[in-house]
Amino acid sequence: MAKIINGNMIGCMTGRTMYVIPFSMGPIGGPLSKIGVQLTDSNYVLLCMRIMTRVSHDIWEKIGEQDFVRCVHSMGCPRPVQRKVVNHWPCNPEKLFISHFPKLREIVSYGSGYGGNSLLGKKCFALRIANVIARDEGWLAEHMLIMGLTNEKTGEEKFVAAAFPSACGKTNLAMITPTIPGYKVRCVGKVKT
Repeated sequence: MAKIINGNMIGCMTGRTMYVIPFSMGPIGGPLSKIGVQLTDSNYVLLCMRIMTRVSHDIWEKIGEQDFVRCVHSMGCPRPVQRKVVNHWPCNPEKLFISHFPKLREIVSYGSGYGGNSLLGKKCFALRIANVIARDEGWLAEHMLIMGLTNEKTGEEKFVAAAFPSACGKTNLAMITPTIPGYKVRCVGKVKT
């Protein structure tokens, strides 16, 4: 795998902006929260990670206190672009790979723009790497979503919490914007339990 990674990752972000995303899965500093840092060349990933995780400079202080998951993602489409871009979505599906290194707490993703393959806090960290962390620490990892629904007139907040299978729409639900006036929705967390 090291040969494949090195052969594809070197120069893969040429001409693109590299984003460094420090994030927490759960409240920053929470007793069950886990942290990560993702490098990516996709502004889509940056924006979605800000919605789905807790992105903050405060993570840098936590890195000295606890282990963190290292995440690297590239669309695999350096500039100037050498291949046809379909629907303005740069990626490299011919060379796509997503690699998990649980013992090292590392994830490397190349060639994809799909949520689960590029938003590495999702399936890659929150389920696959988290299963190993959970085993090591004596807990269980599962995909969960917790949403808060607030009636702005009364201030009453109700919560929806559920376990969901892969590829069922958790991310879309987590980023919902209500169309009913007077209500607001927030993603409390996509968490591990």
